[in-house]
Amino acid sequence: MNDPLLSQINSAVTDCMKQSSYLRGAQTKAFEEEWAEFCGQKYAVACNSGTDALTIAAKSLELASAQLQSNTLPLSGIGLALGGADVHICDVESDGRIPEGVTNSVPVLLFGRVPDVNSKNSVLYDAAHAHGWNPPKESTAAWSFYPTKSLGALGDAGAVTTNDENLAKTMIEICGRDDQMRHSRQITSRVDEIQAAILRIKLKQLPRWLAQRQEIANQYDSRLSDFGITLGGESFNHIYAIRTKSRESLRKHLLTMGVETKIHWEKTLDSLEGPWTTSGEYPAAKSWAAEILSLPIYPGLSADQVTFICDSIEDYMTKLG
Repeated sequence: MNDPLLSQINSAVTDCMKQSSYLRGAQTKAFEEEWAEFCGQKYAVACNSGTDALTIAAKSLELASAQLQSNTLPLSGIGLALGGADVHICDVESDGRIPEGVTNSVPVLLFGRVPDVNSKNSVLYDAAHAHGWNPPKESTAAWSFYPTKSLGALGDAGAVTTNDENLAKTMIEICGRDDQMRHSRQITSRVDEIQAAILRIKLKQLPRWLAQRQEIANQYDSRLSDFGITLGGESFNHIYAIRTKSRESLRKHLLTMGVETKIHWEKTLDSLEGPWTTSGEYPAAKSWAAEILSLPIYPGLSADQVTFICDSIEDYMTKLG
């Protein structure tokens, strides 16, 4: 993904160096404007990471409490807790989403999957996996540009988007955009100019990359849905995951065929120590964590390669009976 853009990236980095522009400059401002427009929101505030994006959003929104699904990355809970929220872990529905009727929820758009109708009125979303999604008008969204994301920096970066002008101003103060103490809850969290410049270059390619991810996901769906292992539903396909009770043996089989897979994630938050509160059992989340398996998906993965992966899975599933 980066190789075809190297000349543009090198030029952008050189320009930042020549201008001695490293923080709080024109590249950051331009990226914020372009990212906000891409997300269908009025304002974007760039920061150091997706975790910081959640912290800044929680602080700015003054979230006293947040319900978080147990099958997400620990950093989701850590970011919210650092923002002052009392984080409570809840179990998930059978499809891996946060349940209907949960108040104060911060839904995670896990793998890039679009929120269902039950969670479209949340104040804050963890949209780290969902580049391409437009948040609801009244909502705020936290984003990550970790290098492996659909839109990835060549380092770390994050952002929060919102339609609320006053909230955007508060977030700018909290993330320490200048060197003056302007807010009692201020932290230092800024994206550097070089990363902003790189993200601007790559943002132009993002619609094409997302289309390629969708093509790959469609190919997987068409080949694997009959086996009952696909997740289904609308997604921006940062991760393409399947679900099977025979995960470990399938994973070993694919590895013998030269296909590497990953697990996102093996442990649920209720089983980990962290800045959150748990209560009761979490059977659906534990079942999810024991069965989920991520297949290769990235721009440049060819149709023939996807066919080979699907053939390998079909061969395994057929023998499994």
